[in-house]
Amino acid sequence: MGTRYGDQPPEAWAEPESLDPTPTWKQFLLVGALLALMLALMAGVALLALATELATPPALVPGDRLVLARKDLPAVGRSAVRFAPPLVADARGLWIHQPEAGEYAAVSAWWTDPDTGDRCRVEASDPMPPAGVLVLGAVRQGPFFAAPPCAVTFSPLGDPLSAPRGLDRYLVSVSDDRVVVNLSRVIRGAGSTPQPRVSPLPAATPTPAPTR
Repeated sequence: MGTRYGDQPPEAWAEPESLDPTPTWKQFLLVGALLALMLALMAGVALLALATELATPPALVPGDRLVLARKDLPAVGRSAVRFAPPLVADARGLWIHQPEAGEYAAVSAWWTDPDTGDRCRVEASDPMPPAGVLVLGAVRQGPFFAAPPCAVTFSPLGDPLSAPRGLDRYLVSVSDDRVVVNLSRVIRGAGSTPQPRVSPLPAATPTPAPTR
């Protein structure tokens, strides 16, 4: 069998229709569909980005972002506010307060003992002391404290005082008039650093007074 086109048998020839180019209207339709899909995706991304600005607080917007009005949140040193159903599920309840001017802390309203697995409800003291300030008896009750059977305490930022592990926290962003808590960004509570019962430094030996 030859290698030239004319040498091929008729049954191996392509149909005439297969040699026709794709109609122009089909090409325009394909390009238009792809352009419409791209614009829809861009609009969806833009709406997700603007959801926290368009929503009326308090609201839970796509992306597990809790939008709150700053005027509804406590001032420094005031009682923390608990958020639970119907805004968020009870299992995802959280406390929010202002430990320092312009900064907000959002901690989980539940704590799980890493040793026993007990899951305990977290309560907040009234009022809530600012960050870095420990009131008298804070280790006994604490700015945040887990109810029995856990019975452990935490600092205003959720760090462990008498607990083996701190409270889970959430990423918080602050704008002029609203606070956005990202519930999908959980900052796991860190473990406590045990303090030595005996000082690692040797006791100082008094220097004898020089004799004359």
